[in-house]
Amino acid sequence: NTSSRHYSIAISLHDVLDWDGARGAWLGTFLVHEPSRALPLFEEAIRAVQRSVMAAHEDGHFMSVKPSVHARLYRLPHCTELRKLNVSSLRADDSNCLIQVPGTVIRTGQLKMLQLSREYECAKCKFRHTVRAELEERHQMSLPAECTASGGTGKPCGGTKFELVDGSEECHDYQEVRIQEQVHRLLVGSIPRSITLLLQDDLIDACKPGDDITVVGTLRKRWRPLSRGNRPDAELAIDALHVHVHNDEVGSARVSRELGAEFEAWWRARREAGMPLKARDEIVAMACPSLAGMYLVKLGLLLTLIGGVSHTDASSMRVRGESHLLLVGDAGTGKSALLRHAARLSPRSVLTTGIGATSAGLTCTAIREPGGEWMLEAGALVLADGGVCAIDEFDSIREHDRGAIHEAMEQQTLSVAKAGLVCKLRTKCSVFAACNPKGKGYDHDRSISVNTGLPSPLLSRFDVVLLLLDKSRAGGGRSEEHDRDVAQHILREACGEEGPPPEPDAAAWPLEKMRAYVEFVRGSFRPSVTPPAQRAIVAYYSHQRQADTTSEARTTIRLLESAVRLAQAHARLMFREEVTLLDAIYVIVVLESSTLHSRLAGGSICALTSMFDETPDATYPLLRDKILDSLGIDAEGRPLRQEGGGGYPGERLGGYM
Repeated sequence: NTSSRHYSIAISLHDVLDWDGARGAWLGTFLVHEPSRALPLFEEAIRAVQRSVMAAHEDGHFMSVKPSVHARLYRLPHCTELRKLNVSSLRADDSNCLIQVPGTVIRTGQLKMLQLSREYECAKCKFRHTVRAELEERHQMSLPAECTASGGTGKPCGGTKFELVDGSEECHDYQEVRIQEQVHRLLVGSIPRSITLLLQDDLIDACKPGDDITVVGTLRKRWRPLSRGNRPDAELAIDALHVHVHNDEVGSARVSRELGAEFEAWWRARREAGMPLKARDEIVAMACPSLAGMYLVKLGLLLTLIGGVSHTDASSMRVRGESHLLLVGDAGTGKSALLRHAARLSPRSVLTTGIGATSAGLTCTAIREPGGEWMLEAGALVLADGGVCAIDEFDSIREHDRGAIHEAMEQQTLSVAKAGLVCKLRTKCSVFAACNPKGKGYDHDRSISVNTGLPSPLLSRFDVVLLLLDKSRAGGGRSEEHDRDVAQHILREACGEEGPPPEPDAAAWPLEKMRAYVEFVRGSFRPSVTPPAQRAIVAYYSHQRQADTTSEARTTIRLLESAVRLAQAHARLMFREEVTLLDAIYVIVVLESSTLHSRLAGGSICALTSMFDETPDATYPLLRDKILDSLGIDAEGRPLRQEGGGGYPGERLGGYM
């Protein structure tokens, strides 16, 4: 039945303004300043066009007019009067005008039936009065005090008794949604403001908690029904005309074609020069430039940000592509700075701290509205859907609150059963967490689970665990060299001195370009794993399972899935569609950096003091041969005839270990 269904036609206001010169400009201005008068005329014009098309078409007898059609305006002109930066920029002067504002959905109400109008019949003269709901009074309907019909006598009827006419109600679907300023765009010290969004007809359920949206609508004032002795509680609300959800947008769609072509030309020039790894190190060095060195840490951060390719297995279960990172280290090793930079590199992020965080604040909470209705309000993990959730002081989260994020990290959903509300919310985000070792410092004789106080099920969900331990107090030439490099870097940043940087710095990209690069490679490439890379990853997984010194929390089947995700992320970072043996080798290096004394490395690995290599392309064959020899396989992934191979010497290989 097409008469009861609602249909929408999206109309760009830019197209209206560009139509027919002055007439289009007048029509667009009329739409902006008088939307309540202009939109019904637009919808009536659409119905008239339907009738004319149906009359002129040879198959018109198979067609029908859709009466419930709506004109949905979008793409308003770029001016501050129409396009608001955030909810805080809305003012009372904007009421009854067309506006466009971005925001994040934090709360969605239940679906209701809204009566917009109904008829009452006067019991005295039988005249029918149409009563309409007033949005300003929260859709309350007020009966007329007396009948004003004259009945041809010239005198009003004056009847005060009315009866409802059955079947005269005009009903619409209705939903209220609460949107808030986007957290990652807030300035320091700013409190996020929120506003109610009114959805009707086909716009209901257009968004859910955690969605980033851009809404076009009319700003309206409304208050509760007036009563004697009480002040009217007035508020602003947006009567929505068009809702666009940004969560499902592919990352490459947010990057201009010109910038994408610039990235392709940049990589083409580096590959023709035979320096692909040197080019990769240039990109890695641009991550968190305020910290000197820390090659392995920055590489792991970028790989986690880029992530792998999600897929659905044979049992229709979704395997996540997003990776998670845990930083464990001493005070003053730059953990908080890394978390903040990761949040800035993501187009959508939520930064919080574990001190005082509860399960409701991380997931969602049930809130009771003044009318008695229960609604769900999104927490940090839901608000970070499609981006990054950075949690500092991760070990400070209480144990019973920490268990609430297990499902969010692995299944990327939240199963909610609160206040009679049973649903699932999406938490498709990467978790970046940081914590300090328990006690006085990191105990090398204990597992990482004991040192951090995190249970094994939670620890196994992190794809990358990096230990940032300050070994400079123990002395040694390498520590002194690292301390000197760090001191020079800090003085250079503080005093503005000129000098060669300690890592590659060929025309460093600004933060916006780095963010665009991460988004571009995430949306443009879906790398497939080649057989040599598969065999190397499987050999490493088997090696870790058989090792006696590895932590049980880090050698589950999730280690194999993490290695595949990180290898795909490294291929994306290298601007490729295939995961080669090179990607697998560097992923093994990053995963080994979470172990202080690696059997595979044959020595100690310190992620904090890892420096950039000046000639990574020349050093890679030596690194590859050493790791493959320790795993007992050749470059094609086939087992070697002689097992063992002498292990992995502890000397520094091009700065990687």
